[in-house]
Amino acid sequence: MAGLLTGPTFLWKILSLSSQRPLYVAQAISLFGMTMFLFLMGVKVDPLLVFRTGKKTWAIGLCSCLLPLFFSLCVAYILRQYLSPELEIYKYLYIMAAFSTTGSFQATASALQDFKLLSSEVGRLAISSSMINGALSALWQGILRTLYPNAVQKYTDLSFSFDCLSLILLLLVILCICRPIMLWMIRMTPKGEPVKESYIVSIYVMVLGSSLLGEIIGDHYMVGPLILGLAVPEGPPLGSALVERLDTLISGLLLPLFFFSTSAMFKIDLVHLYDFTVVQFLAIANFFAKLAGAVLPSLYCNMPLIDALALGLILNSQGITQLLNLQSLHYFHIIDDRSYAQMLIALIWLTAASNPIVKFLYDPSKSYLSLTSWRTIEHSRPDIELPIITCIHCEENTTSMINFLEISNSRVESPIYCHVLHLLKLKGRTAPLLIDHELKCSSNLWRTNHSLNIINAFKSYDQHSRSVNVKVYTCISHYETMHNEICMQAAEKRACILIAPFHRHFGKTGVIELANPIRALNRNLLRTAPCSVGILVERGSFVSNNPLTTTSFYNVAVVFIEGPDDREALAYAMRIADHPNVSVTVIRITEPRKKRRTSIIRDPDAEIVHKFMSNCLQMKRHDFKQQIVKNSFEMVAVIRELEGYFDLILVGRRHESESSMFYGMHEWIEYPELGSVADMLVSSDSTFDGSVLVVQQQNKERPKVGSQDYYNIENSVTNGELPNVLDVHPDTKV
Repeated sequence: MAGLLTGPTFLWKILSLSSQRPLYVAQAISLFGMTMFLFLMGVKVDPLLVFRTGKKTWAIGLCSCLLPLFFSLCVAYILRQYLSPELEIYKYLYIMAAFSTTGSFQATASALQDFKLLSSEVGRLAISSSMINGALSALWQGILRTLYPNAVQKYTDLSFSFDCLSLILLLLVILCICRPIMLWMIRMTPKGEPVKESYIVSIYVMVLGSSLLGEIIGDHYMVGPLILGLAVPEGPPLGSALVERLDTLISGLLLPLFFFSTSAMFKIDLVHLYDFTVVQFLAIANFFAKLAGAVLPSLYCNMPLIDALALGLILNSQGITQLLNLQSLHYFHIIDDRSYAQMLIALIWLTAASNPIVKFLYDPSKSYLSLTSWRTIEHSRPDIELPIITCIHCEENTTSMINFLEISNSRVESPIYCHVLHLLKLKGRTAPLLIDHELKCSSNLWRTNHSLNIINAFKSYDQHSRSVNVKVYTCISHYETMHNEICMQAAEKRACILIAPFHRHFGKTGVIELANPIRALNRNLLRTAPCSVGILVERGSFVSNNPLTTTSFYNVAVVFIEGPDDREALAYAMRIADHPNVSVTVIRITEPRKKRRTSIIRDPDAEIVHKFMSNCLQMKRHDFKQQIVKNSFEMVAVIRELEGYFDLILVGRRHESESSMFYGMHEWIEYPELGSVADMLVSSDSTFDGSVLVVQQQNKERPKVGSQDYYNIENSVTNGELPNVLDVHPDTKV
């Protein structure tokens, strides 16, 4: 908008300016920014992803490139039959038809990042397909620019052969000189240490040198930086360091300048109604051709219609690459100013019209919500296997999670299958990853000391325990969409409960406040998980005791009030009660008017309490207490009495907010995601020194937004799905 207002269309006319000299500096800086942007996009891309894709991706990628190209050329041929050859638009129809059907990985990745769909099934398919589509499009675009008769340079067969040889030379220089230097930089960087500033500056020099070399040999100056970016080893330490250094500068300053300088070249005086109608008709035809090129092969591969339409619209996204194509066509005089202006209008309005439709059509959460029915601890049989998903953010979570698995009383007749997800923030690449550490592979991708320590600890516990089967993954994704990968794993593994650490860690050295996105991640899990969710607040003996070297006795309490969340907590406690080194005490808190409601037919709360009393109280180490409270003051007093007596307390998250027991509590709650009861045990003014497990039993219907769920609206993000699986075989020695 700023470029349009300050360009020849508006401000220049008012000030009677005729020179473009004020734009030269902005154009120079913006083109440098585009050079760095293409280099950065190459850093984020995994080129080997194309070879790991299946036939479905290849079919969509090829059809979305070739079918629109063929169709648009046919439409251009038909239009030329009805147009006068004297019109300027007549000779540009073929080139406009061809270049308006191009695909772009950069535009697709940017659109998916805006939609927060990078980790969804459709997003992953779009990423892989756009890499195939974009590579083919770039290939024939380069050949077409070289051979087009209106180009600035005239090419003969000999010069074309020399151009191909020079491009091969550029590839050899980058792969044989620059990449080995970058690999040496990685070897010289100690694990866990940041990359030296001199290494980063050296790579900047490589970017500028590759751009200069591309100009010298006759290629486009942006080809070299893009190839160099693809040659950079992805992920930490080098790839992630480059992304962290450049991302904010490019997206915050240089790209806006590029959009400004691009739109400032627009001249509305050159737009004529007749030519404008022809170009917009051609653009609409190309749009539907690209949509059909993605939808038809998707439907042939048994993809749902809504998902296929969303995929087609995402692949239709226009972005920076299309603007670069327009600028290069205009720079080489392949199209004139009038065609440039009309194609720019078509690019803007088609993108503005198609992007909102994607948000309306596609809900990625249905991909894992439809895989299996809801599973809970309460409704699972006690004599069958218990699948659990546990999340780990750092090494400090490892001991407490292993202790929790140990007291969960896994037996031979009802073993626990625990799938551990080590969660890492995605850095230095675009597509999320899910690494299975049991599958053998020679790749050392994303293997840090922290990951190896966590993996080895759980592997050692797996060997130590007879009936707990542990499988470790590393989940690398953006925090905004990480909950979707976790939920997808929970659905595929048919987990009954998902355990996630609280965002605050209470260690020996004090309270460690983890990153704020971890708190938002827990809230999203509570909102979207297809199974029960437990948030584990870790402290006390759960953090200090090593289950591999010591045997400990744990006092566990269950605060039971009412509702499905409390029933889920009690159901898990009943499983824990069978452990010989665990004592379980159930404290049931009721109001006076509910004291005599004991019918187990009409009251599921009374039924599960009766079941606990029948099955567990015969063991002397377990106990049951009932407390009658009249108001919230007595409720707080009962909760405070639990401090200092228990190592672990299980509580339900949601209760009836209209009850007099909770009157006024919501106004003072510090952590709404934990609920009122757990918040009293975890808040900053509490002296309770044990661990707390907050349980929410997920219902088939989405939870309604209430006073405890206000954060769901503020922190809700678009859902996604499962990442690609890479095979990594770490050293399993402890």
